[in-house]
Amino acid sequence: MAEKEKKTDLGTLKINNEVIASITRNAALQVDGVENIKSNPITMLLDFFRKGYNNKGINLDITEGEVKVGVTIIVKFGITIPDVANVVQENISTAIEEMTGLSVTEVNVNIGDIHSEEPAE
Repeated sequence: MAEKEKKTDLGTLKINNEVIASITRNAALQVDGVENIKSNPITMLLDFFRKGYNNKGINLDITEGEVKVGVTIIVKFGITIPDVANVVQENISTAIEEMTGLSVTEVNVNIGDIHSEEPAE
């Protein structure tokens, strides 16, 4: 697993990609209207062979202290999708920058599904 390394006066700080993915997941799930993160097994397999990182619906591309994030979310039925997507972008960007000190240059939000509260017949 790749790690981002930052030298400080007291030593070295290493941030594992799993940590950044976890921050991304938590920031997205905190947004009202987001039901869950959606993973696609085919995309995960393809991304294994590409540069970057994919973890259950979250794609990270981290270079030279900059982060590009892609996240696929499941939204609740009845919400305004563009509004929720904007808040997800802001939450993810703010959380990663505040918690890691890395600069977030891009947050791409994909809507993977809509969740309805109504029971299936």
